[in-house]
Amino acid sequence: MVIWMIVVMMSLAAALVYSVRTETSMVSFARTSAQARAFADAAAHYTVMQLFLPPDERTLVVGGGAGSWEQGGYQAEIRVVGENGLIDINRTSRELLQKVLEQAGVVDQEAQTLLDRIEDFRDGDDLKRLNGAEDRDYQSEGLAFGAKDAPFERIEELQQVLGMTPALYERLARFLSVSSQGQGINPMLAPRHILLLLAEGDQALVDDYIRQREVSEGAWVQPTFGATFMDHTQQPVYRVQIRVRSPGSELEYLEERSIRLLPGRNPPFLTYFRSRQPLDARFQ
Repeated sequence: MVIWMIVVMMSLAAALVYSVRTETSMVSFARTSAQARAFADAAAHYTVMQLFLPPDERTLVVGGGAGSWEQGGYQAEIRVVGENGLIDINRTSRELLQKVLEQAGVVDQEAQTLLDRIEDFRDGDDLKRLNGAEDRDYQSEGLAFGAKDAPFERIEELQQVLGMTPALYERLARFLSVSSQGQGINPMLAPRHILLLLAEGDQALVDDYIRQREVSEGAWVQPTFGATFMDHTQQPVYRVQIRVRSPGSELEYLEERSIRLLPGRNPPFLTYFRSRQPLDARFQ
């Protein structure tokens, strides 16, 4: 009996130790995550301060290149692109949107069907395009919602378009915006993957253009590719990715947010959305 009691007590002690260690790890992770998120807030304010400076005085580069900021042992990698460097899903041409679909592996009839469905989803009428979808088509698929019949307000709404899969949405979302108010792309604000789309995958052309853009100190540099889809529009709206490395921890935290600058206001910017992202979602 004594031996059995010892075994039971040892088992209870081991279970208690394991439980305490697990809870300690959870509390430590939660604390580190909260600290990283708070530092990302500080990095966002630093980014806004940089964006209010003239282009030739900034230490951060708009266009997806990595900048850095360090404070109190924390390190932030900051990447900024202008929303006008992305593709506005509400205003872009069908031809440019088709190029995005092709880049994501959607071609031929499948691409035409999805284009019609996107246009039916965002237009204000209930007239169905040849390969499109209106409310009855959504109902026949057992969906509780139909076409929005209004412009996209968030990129996430693209997931509601009939035929859109989670995997395809993930491939498309990094190209798209709802805030640029432009029909084309401003190459001075565009990340590398957008420029590659315009250059039809020619990496040498894109790398050469990015070098010219970086030394121009904000002066307009005209690319030698994609002239059909260029647009000089520039709204004070930016997509920001902040990657935080915590001191003494292997945790890496990456978040993405869309911000609008508000000169003369307090606070001087407005955050449209903020979400945590996987590390492989970084701009280049």
